[in-house]
Amino acid sequence: ELWEDVGYKIKEGELEEGKRVVLKRDSDSSPEFLETHSPIDDLVLFKKFNSIREQDEWVAKEIQRNLKEDELRPDDIIVINPDPLTTRRSTASIRKELYHAQIPSHIAGVDTSPDVFFTNESVAFTGIYRAKGNEAAMVYIINAQDCYTSYDENEIAVLRNRLFTAVTRSKAWVRVLGTGSYMEKLMKEYEEVRNHNFELEFVYPTKAERERLNIINRDMSAAQRNKRKRSQKNLKELIQGLEDGQIYLEDFNEEEIEKLRTLLSKDEADD
Repeated sequence: ELWEDVGYKIKEGELEEGKRVVLKRDSDSSPEFLETHSPIDDLVLFKKFNSIREQDEWVAKEIQRNLKEDELRPDDIIVINPDPLTTRRSTASIRKELYHAQIPSHIAGVDTSPDVFFTNESVAFTGIYRAKGNEAAMVYIINAQDCYTSYDENEIAVLRNRLFTAVTRSKAWVRVLGTGSYMEKLMKEYEEVRNHNFELEFVYPTKAERERLNIINRDMSAAQRNKRKRSQKNLKELIQGLEDGQIYLEDFNEEEIEKLRTLLSKDEADD
């Protein structure tokens, strides 16, 4: 039901534990009229650049072309930076290029009042959280490489959700842009999906696997995430110390060691 709620239908297989299933978007969720008007590679473009500077210059030139040749209005365009903490800095170069081209721009909710996203005659730039609930014909997603992975596997779902949110802000065209090896890997993922006719094929996870995924990807506050990172670091240091012989089991209270064994045994039994 969850997959159907977000616009997918079963093409092959079953949504049952351990079973292979193929899902595809239904026509109500993904109208085909755009595809009859423009090729897929024009509607959705993933592009890798050699540097951030090269990416920014390309975006600025494309926006100028959108306004002059494609007859888009400034409020038909959104530029999204997935990392909400770096938006002002990460968009400065593009906005400077647009300024020199006499194209006004603004950071939504920063250069405008909090309840204003679009303004006439100005291109909207935004972080991912401010982008939610707003859509435009053309969406540029810059620095998409930041959404590929994380050293902390618990953060990957958060990053991918940012990219998903950004892509779904588009009513027509979307440009997913970035640099480096992570962007190259992200492009390969997209190419695999495109070559598979945008259908999803996977083995439906078991109850135990779903519970583990729910735990890993659960919503947490910044304080909770920091506490988890500290705990992960402490555990790694403890393991390393035991392996190196700098720390001994005898250094710990037997009752605490037994509690740890009990907790680990419980998790293994649940699996």
